[in-house]
Amino acid sequence: MAATPSNPIIFYDIPAKTDLKAWSINMWKTRLLLNLKGLPYRTEWVSYPDIQPTFEKLGIKHTSLKMDGSGRPHYNCPAIIDPTTPEPTKLSDSTPIALYLEEAYKGVGPTVFPDGTKDAQLEFIDTVVEDAITAIGSLVAAEVPGILDPRGSEYYYRARSASRGKPLETVCLAGSDERKQIWEDLKRGLDAIAKVYDQNVEGKGEYFAGTDITYADIFLAAMFMWARIPSDRDKDMGVDSVWGGIAKLDEGRWAKFMQKFEGLLQVQ
Repeated sequence: MAATPSNPIIFYDIPAKTDLKAWSINMWKTRLLLNLKGLPYRTEWVSYPDIQPTFEKLGIKHTSLKMDGSGRPHYNCPAIIDPTTPEPTKLSDSTPIALYLEEAYKGVGPTVFPDGTKDAQLEFIDTVVEDAITAIGSLVAAEVPGILDPRGSEYYYRARSASRGKPLETVCLAGSDERKQIWEDLKRGLDAIAKVYDQNVEGKGEYFAGTDITYADIFLAAMFMWARIPSDRDKDMGVDSVWGGIAKLDEGRWAKFMQKFEGLLQVQ
């Protein structure tokens, strides 16, 4: 049985205090895909410290092992429960979810892995896009605790400060050489992405392949949504978020790219 409006896919996301409530790159990948395909779903919001106990109770498997070498399971959003029969399908991690939805709902909405493109898309995501993701992650890191609920904020701050080896608020300070260097890294990363897109003559450089939205396009859009976290660290650029700076680059190329997603930003 497929998901229906009365029995929708349950989508697990981490809430923010921003207008849309959705904020993270990983969850936006899944949300944009669900919206593009027009699949019925309902969001369940889970604060960071509640993810593991919630998923363990629901039987949603961990996404990886913790990076501290302990071998303990690491649970994270996004996750979905699809009301398939005889047993619901439970998955976590954005790319496995995308591959599952593409197979389970063939013929429902657009395909995001057109024939012969899946390997190329996943390789592009794993290699070319990585530099831009790393840069944006550093530029927005210190702002994330401020948009989360108190328990989620404390959890995120403690975990990310530990992984970076310094207090999170000291990462990429406004006006610092570090921040300037990361912005240069981001520009180079976006230039590398643009070169790949420019090879798609049919899509006029606006799509990864062809003239329709693919998973690679969704991945980029999710990254740009993540960059919209409010920030006062780039006031010298006249912007109030990392996305504001990105939108000005390359004669507004990425702002134009995001126009095709304007109808897919609903949070259900």
